[in-house]
Amino acid sequence: MFCEMEPPIEVSVARTSSCRWILGSLMVCEKVDDPESKPADAIAGWQDGDGTFYLRKSSANELSGGGDVESDRIHVGGTSSAVWCLGKDAFCKVHAWCEGLELEANTIRFVGEKASGVPIPELVHTWIDHDLNRTFLITKRVGGQTLERAWPQLSPLRRTQIADDIARFCVTLAASTSSRFETVTGCGVHEPRLMESAPQPHPTWKPRTLGPLSQDAMRAYMAKISTEPAPDIDPQFHFYHADLGPTNIMVSEDGGRVTGIIDWESAAYYPRFWVATKPVTAGAFYLECETDEPKLWGQLLGQALETHGYKRLDAAFHRWNNSVA
Repeated sequence: MFCEMEPPIEVSVARTSSCRWILGSLMVCEKVDDPESKPADAIAGWQDGDGTFYLRKSSANELSGGGDVESDRIHVGGTSSAVWCLGKDAFCKVHAWCEGLELEANTIRFVGEKASGVPIPELVHTWIDHDLNRTFLITKRVGGQTLERAWPQLSPLRRTQIADDIARFCVTLAASTSSRFETVTGCGVHEPRLMESAPQPHPTWKPRTLGPLSQDAMRAYMAKISTEPAPDIDPQFHFYHADLGPTNIMVSEDGGRVTGIIDWESAAYYPRFWVATKPVTAGAFYLECETDEPKLWGQLLGQALETHGYKRLDAAFHRWNNSVA
């Protein structure tokens, strides 16, 4: 059921002056030119050019006014996510939240500890705004440009090399395994493509999760919701980003190297078949730039993952998925 959050996700951050932002119902972000002007109640801070940004808790009177919610907003993802710039060097990502949903910051920290060679955003601060049912995540800007933007200028060889670079990062991540379909802290997984359709009353903004599930439990679930057999589930589940579309991969300005992987909210321990199958079956991997081959990135990544030992089971997955209730 289509349903906006209240207030809508796209008004979660409001700029009230040239150097102040209201972030939901809990926080204020302020820019100061003099580092000695740090607020006494500052929770976190970061340098940005010749100024310093600080986060602090908001007071009731600061929330009474309006503000500009559009000028710094750079992305709106349906009814459940939006992103704002805070200065030149940081982003504030706001995402719908419900009980049991993994925090993206937990996942990013996990990757930093377990797979230090994988390039991730630098965390500044995160929190849950329970009154507004949403999370806020502030990260430093990752250098470079998105693969989506760089794509038209990349040679066929460089495109293939980037696919192999990302596949190698996937192999590094997948070395971390679990006996359950779950997130890094044992929450259910947000992956609609492995779930039954949402019931009609379910609001579109509210995330749905599945699990944690053992091998047998996931086999039983996938068999229950489709009239076609599902791809086989191995005993071990592998850690996987699961949303490696061209807007979530950052490359250097010359396209010579991968500088970062962003948007980790779907990352979790997945069935092994999903690692190489999702890139060739999900629209999130399509290119949106002007191209005659919008599916090429997903195809290249799927092929690269195959060379690293991950089977593509797209035909079996499509048969199962097309028969899901």
